[in-house]
Amino acid sequence: MTPPAEVGEGSSQLRGDVVKYFLEPSSVAVVGVSTSTGQAYKAGGRAVLDHLGVYGYEGEVTVIHPTATTVEGHPALPSLRDMRSAPDVVVIAVPSGAVRGVLEDCAAIGARQALILTAGFADMGEAGHELERSLLSYAEAQGINVVGPNSTGLVNVRTGLAMSMTSVLTEGEPIPAGRIAVIAQSGAIGSTIVERARNAGVGISHIVSTGNQRDMDIPDFISYFAGLPEVDTVALYMESIRDGQLFAAAVRELDEAGKRLITYLGGRTAAGERAAASHTGKIVGRGALELGLLRALGVTVVDDPDDLWVLGAMSAHGREFPRQWGMVAYSGGMAVLATEQLSTAGVVFPPLAPGTVDTLKSQLPNFASIPNPLDVGPGSMPVHFGGYLAAVAEDPSVEAVCVPLPMGARGWNAQSVKDILDVRRNTGKPVVVLWYGGDAVQAHIKELREGGVLVAESPSDLGRVVRALIGPERVIASGSAAPTEGAGPASAPATIGGATALQLLVDHGLSVAPMAVGDHATSVAAAADSLGYPVVVKSADDDIAHRTELGLVAVNLTNPADVTEAVTRMDGVVSRPEGAPAPTWLVQKMIKGGVELVLTVRDADDLGIFGSVGVGGAAVEVLRDVEQVPIPCDLDTLRKALSRLRMAELIFGFRGSKPLDDRWILETLNRMGDVVREHGLAEIEINPAIVDENGGTIIDALCVRAVR
Repeated sequence: MTPPAEVGEGSSQLRGDVVKYFLEPSSVAVVGVSTSTGQAYKAGGRAVLDHLGVYGYEGEVTVIHPTATTVEGHPALPSLRDMRSAPDVVVIAVPSGAVRGVLEDCAAIGARQALILTAGFADMGEAGHELERSLLSYAEAQGINVVGPNSTGLVNVRTGLAMSMTSVLTEGEPIPAGRIAVIAQSGAIGSTIVERARNAGVGISHIVSTGNQRDMDIPDFISYFAGLPEVDTVALYMESIRDGQLFAAAVRELDEAGKRLITYLGGRTAAGERAAASHTGKIVGRGALELGLLRALGVTVVDDPDDLWVLGAMSAHGREFPRQWGMVAYSGGMAVLATEQLSTAGVVFPPLAPGTVDTLKSQLPNFASIPNPLDVGPGSMPVHFGGYLAAVAEDPSVEAVCVPLPMGARGWNAQSVKDILDVRRNTGKPVVVLWYGGDAVQAHIKELREGGVLVAESPSDLGRVVRALIGPERVIASGSAAPTEGAGPASAPATIGGATALQLLVDHGLSVAPMAVGDHATSVAAAADSLGYPVVVKSADDDIAHRTELGLVAVNLTNPADVTEAVTRMDGVVSRPEGAPAPTWLVQKMIKGGVELVLTVRDADDLGIFGSVGVGGAAVEVLRDVEQVPIPCDLDTLRKALSRLRMAELIFGFRGSKPLDDRWILETLNRMGDVVREHGLAEIEINPAIVDENGGTIIDALCVRAVR
């Protein structure tokens, strides 16, 4: 085989054609093979030699050894220079100080591909970096393509090219041939992924350990697999992206070929980056940017390396995985577990179409309604379940189907598998199974995976893999809280807001911003003069909620003219029936500084009274960053809850800011609990309370009457 001329580190072109020489060689030379027969010596080059034999590689294999004439039946020569012709690949497994000499021998005989298993380079500090740079510069100058150093090797399962020293090749059952190509920057992680896939009965086509990837890089291998018919999925564990443009070009090639890239990115957090820097020389500070590139390219990014093969075993499903699912279960508990995980992951369960409902009602006459998710009960097993599943799967609004299964009766499992595979074949829609069982169902899980069905073996696994499939993007429903015809009072007196709610809190000793109430612009302006500027003016009526969304709040007013203009403008927003009282206006001293929090106390009936605390303000429903505590609460319990907030640093202090007064937060929540009990309320919400290190001030409140 004659390699292409353009080689070397820093190549601006994808080199899938060069990868072909590494993964489809007709001849291999192994340098650094021990002749000892002890098991301890079966590492490095000796392990490669053994693995080539075990997997039945049919190409020519030559051993380079200074004294032996044969090793394990393979001819041995003292030097590469003694070979009659250059091998397609030279495997180098000698100490780091001897690698340069082997590369010089490669150059002398025209060998163009070197797989360097040797470690002790960039992974060993600056001296190792310098040695690695000098070796790669020499290889580039001589036209030698290099995989590694610090690689565990390369494997092509179908051809028996087990050119790797990883013990996973010979410990346990042989690796079954499949359609997933595994690329790993870490040889140990790559071997573990393959081992766990093998133990689950999932086949692998190739194993690639790129090591320090100073020359042949991940994008080159992705490009090669894009054009390989026997590969459907590339499962990638990586810790750094060296060239963003080349990586993006390779991913696009794979996508155009209708194939998937599933990736675990190590070093995406600050701590992970530091670990990866010591391992592969990763540049600290790039992890979040690399993750952003993967997201932009539509790569499936997983949060557990096992998910590389779990998702890889699933049939291809197009670039974007559907979000509208149907679910059929015969265990109500399993349906609950699955629904909670899937809903959190972003799955939507649309109502079933009238035709589907009619079909199912004819089969389930005792069901008052046909919901989605649908629990058909154990009475459906094993005869009728398949029909119910098929009806839901064929619904036009259902794009994917989930079947949650418990351990199940032994006589039901085989029928369940048949029903699921039939639906998968007949509808062509993705099927996801949560099988929360044990060892007895493993053979059935293997059969489902062979049929292209995604199987999760625990509820948390289900949520995690589906989040990876769907991606982190959310579907945001459009809408506006502001009315177009003018704001009016609430339709029923279920809430108490405005000045009435605030005064209730004042009466119970809570800290409310100084305030006054007026019924026209002149009285409000006079009240503002008394309080001192700047001020906030808003509707004081207790039957209007969500004043900000309705345009009934004006802030940072600094003089009487501003106050008068604001009241006049807001008065035009409010629409009231003829004869209704005129609107009233609340003027408050404007509180600056601090952090806006939302504090809520709610009567949960038999469960007790609970408080919640989180980051507040107008975006509270978007942030959704709150934690709950039972009321009354103690300081230790509150502090633990505050530490669980995503924005906990705002409360505990950051960039030199002082921690907020958590004792004020505690006292306010407990007093709110007293108000709820005394007045028989269902809920009190304070949003916002502005809190700093010296206490806090309540700005707005809403009380909800209990329905008895």
